[in-house]
Amino acid sequence: MQYDVIIVGAGPAGLSAAAFAARRKLKTLVLEATSKVGGKPVNVYGTKIVDDFIGFPDGVKGKEVGEALLRQAQKFGAEIKCESRVSKVSIENNDKLVSTDDGKTYRAKAVIIATGSHSKSFVGGIEGEAEFKNKGVSYELQNPNEMKDKIVFVVGGGETAVETAITLKDIAKQVYLVHRRDSFRADEILVEQLKKSKINILTNSRLQKIHGDDKVTGVTIYNDATKKEIEMKADQVIFCFGTVPASEMLKDLNVKLDEKGLIMVDCDQKTNIEGIFAAGDVAGGAMRISTAIGEGVKAALNAYKYIKQPYWA
Repeated sequence: MQYDVIIVGAGPAGLSAAAFAARRKLKTLVLEATSKVGGKPVNVYGTKIVDDFIGFPDGVKGKEVGEALLRQAQKFGAEIKCESRVSKVSIENNDKLVSTDDGKTYRAKAVIIATGSHSKSFVGGIEGEAEFKNKGVSYELQNPNEMKDKIVFVVGGGETAVETAITLKDIAKQVYLVHRRDSFRADEILVEQLKKSKINILTNSRLQKIHGDDKVTGVTIYNDATKKEIEMKADQVIFCFGTVPASEMLKDLNVKLDEKGLIMVDCDQKTNIEGIFAAGDVAGGAMRISTAIGEGVKAALNAYKYIKQPYWA
């Protein structure tokens, strides 16, 4: 089926792009790999109060952000297909072909990539990590309630690590935050909450080894300042070591990526391939909901100019 624009990904960037593209009467299709739309605000921060989303001074639940964006995109007529994982984007004459894992191929005049990013699935260099993966070792917090009454070690010093530790402070039996430095990269307001909480903060420290039998039972922590190591009981280790951009479907299209795999775009969200745009976390930037929404809007409006070529453009 022929569309004006196909948007890959139904997170904040993708849904805002869909709303603005459909509002300008472009025939718009959104392809989402998972069973739910909304991206990280829904799938990761669904029940969490997001307090850095502009326009909501008292905060808003991530799920509510995703649901509102979906309603707005649908209001203007955007078509959304879930469980449609895109495997390849290619070009045939002037058409962009978007192929999915279920064997379907869709045609469009322009494509907006808004696939976001996913957690790294392996750190490396830590004894026991591979052995206990999915047996007490994970790379993101999917269901906080599963951590109830557990001793949890969160490893990392960025936004995700600090937020994960704070989320678990009243659920887990004990929470330890292990960070190799003595300061954090997370927003200052989060660090302030962290330090006021009952979370055990282990700075200048590295997780060296994960112990267990059929699941995690303990860890070895090495402190760079004291040059000492200590063995501690543990039920769960959550590595929060950054994300990887979901740009793999572009590997055959020669879209320019940087050394991290982020899609390189100009100030109009254009890639180096004509008619291919990118927005949100997959293109780097501030990696915030508000930023992703703005980039999605910009990508949609520039896709409109590319397709319709109005006199005023």
